[in-house]
Amino acid sequence: MPEAPASQAPENALTFTFPGSQAQADALNRDLAEWINATDQLGGRAILRTAPPAPGEQGDVAVAMDIMNASAAVIAAVTNAFFLWLQQRRPTYRRIEFEVERPDGTRISGAVDDEDQLPTVMAQLSGFAVAPPGADE
Repeated sequence: MPEAPASQAPENALTFTFPGSQAQADALNRDLAEWINATDQLGGRAILRTAPPAPGEQGDVAVAMDIMNASAAVIAAVTNAFFLWLQQRRPTYRRIEFEVERPDGTRISGAVDDEDQLPTVMAQLSGFAVAPPGADE
């Protein structure tokens, strides 16, 4: 899977990040990237953004997951894939916090710790991801 240094966000990307411990964020970023890339219409669009490990640790840490070529059709497919991924992971992690950033730098954050929250969180994310730049202001 392609990786990019943490300081280099791709220009045309929708970026997902997960707050929390470095180990959990790394695991969630890698798992989401694998899930997205395994989706037929999205294969190869997910790229991990990595950072050097903490002192005494080995291997780069996935600090973000970028979706390349984020056209409206790709964004719709990504939000659907993310929704399914959240449904599958929520029982394991109990609470999943995330942040999504559009190419224009605007962000939205959310958290899911109950199955009933999924539709509301996904409606907000879908609206945010397809909104034109500046629509949130």
